[in-house]
Amino acid sequence: FFFQAEDGIRDRDVTGVQTCALPIYRDKYNHEMLMNDIRELNLIQHNHSLIAIRDTFEKENRFLVYYDERWDCKLFLNYKTVDQNNEDVIIDRISADLDVDKRKVSCNYVTSRVQEKYSVSHQENRIYNHRLYEVTLSKYSEKMKKDSFVVNGKRYYWMSVTEMEKDENIMEKNREVVDFVKEKIV
Repeated sequence: FFFQAEDGIRDRDVTGVQTCALPIYRDKYNHEMLMNDIRELNLIQHNHSLIAIRDTFEKENRFLVYYDERWDCKLFLNYKTVDQNNEDVIIDRISADLDVDKRKVSCNYVTSRVQEKYSVSHQENRIYNHRLYEVTLSKYSEKMKKDSFVVNGKRYYWMSVTEMEKDENIMEKNREVVDFVKEKIV
């Protein structure tokens, strides 16, 4: 059915006759149905925390990236964003992934950006909410000071943004993230 806004309840910026179509439910509309409708309105398909770890032991302005087999590409470290204590979760994940003492890891939120980008793994455009964090390690192992190294079976690289921009594969698959880090951290 339709209803019209009465003059007394119309917003001051709304002009003309306003109508609104409401769904007709044979059963009562309950909170579960409402929450489902709200979830369907959310276009963000992925909430990810992007991690920018800067090389602080060399003169170059390099960042830590890893090779992702699914994407067949070098990417900034990233983790699914959690609703509570996200910074603590990031520190725990970095500590485990890089095999470093979590007391040597600090994590600072920089900013967020919602963006649409092509998902190589899903072969479609997707909406991402990227939360950008700058992470600092107060101590690096000798292994981590090499241009590339392996920890827990994952290969890591130190790369400058300029090197990333020259890598066609990275630019094809992850340009938005490289540009985001360049804009907000470099």
